[in-house]
Amino acid sequence: MNEQEAQGVSEAIFERTITGGGLEEFHDIVTGIDMDTQIPFIGNMGLVGSKITSCDRNVNGVTIPLTEKFWRPVIIGDRLKHCAVDTPALFKLFKRASKMNPDFYDKIGTEEFGLIIAKADQAIVKMINRLVWFGDTAAANVSAAGEITNGTDVKFFNPIDGLFKQIFAEIPTTAANYVEITANAGVTKAAQATLAADAAFVMFRAMYNKIDARFFQALEEGAQPQFLVTRALFQNFQDYIEDTSKVFTLAEIKDGVSVASYRNIPIKVRNDWDNNIRTYQDNGTIYNLPHRALLTVKENIPVGTLATSDLSTFDSWYEKKDKANYVDFDLKMDVKHLLDYMTVAAY
Repeated sequence: MNEQEAQGVSEAIFERTITGGGLEEFHDIVTGIDMDTQIPFIGNMGLVGSKITSCDRNVNGVTIPLTEKFWRPVIIGDRLKHCAVDTPALFKLFKRASKMNPDFYDKIGTEEFGLIIAKADQAIVKMINRLVWFGDTAAANVSAAGEITNGTDVKFFNPIDGLFKQIFAEIPTTAANYVEITANAGVTKAAQATLAADAAFVMFRAMYNKIDARFFQALEEGAQPQFLVTRALFQNFQDYIEDTSKVFTLAEIKDGVSVASYRNIPIKVRNDWDNNIRTYQDNGTIYNLPHRALLTVKENIPVGTLATSDLSTFDSWYEKKDKANYVDFDLKMDVKHLLDYMTVAAY
């Protein structure tokens, strides 16, 4: 039989990719931030009120502590170039044109360029989630005593310090709100993958029991709690509660949909964490902390930007002298872990 070429985009198969999803599901989005925009923290007074025995009173030296952090967003962007001549020969469904100039080269507004924009948008969502969680201004490859997989360009990780870098610094292994995941210490990838049957269940309980009382107060005031976990931990949790007939603790119904939870706190699986760790934090022998979990509220891990529209806006044009189509994107972004006592970290 004669070979037959694909005649349209609908006949193409698109590879799946893990982007991490929309920011608003996991974070508060703060707009209008610029360099050195202040985030003030107003503390609480110490002890007041003592027995009065005379008309003379001593002045209580108690003060209101004030601390601060700053938004320090950076401009993140890129330029993508597409020339019709460079389209792979196998992708013949985009080679049709009634004439050479400019139809063959100018793809703005065409189905082909729409596909490029769609894939670029997907890549930006993936980029934002990568930087929000794995950004590190001191990122280095494994060969340079860093954590980034050799052969990966660290410029795709070093624009900002992401949440993991901030949380590891603010909730070290000696902190009261830290929970150890012993499998992470495995000396091989196989050892790291070996979790005790009840590992995740025990972890969730330990994390919940380490919640600061101020966390519960924030919930009473409307804060939105969440467990964020890597895939293997979630699967381990599911297996355990099914095997031990604890299915009733697994799910709650929200908007008619079954939602996994522990003690009424939603559990959200971060497949993008797994993807980034296994792809970009692999030293050849082990992964860098392949199992991770956080218990926090959305309001405690805000993402800051000038405008939400910047997160998905492109500038595209056809450059006649280059016979090429360009896509530019630019956004200004930063992320902050605000209060350490509002997070329990397991790693």
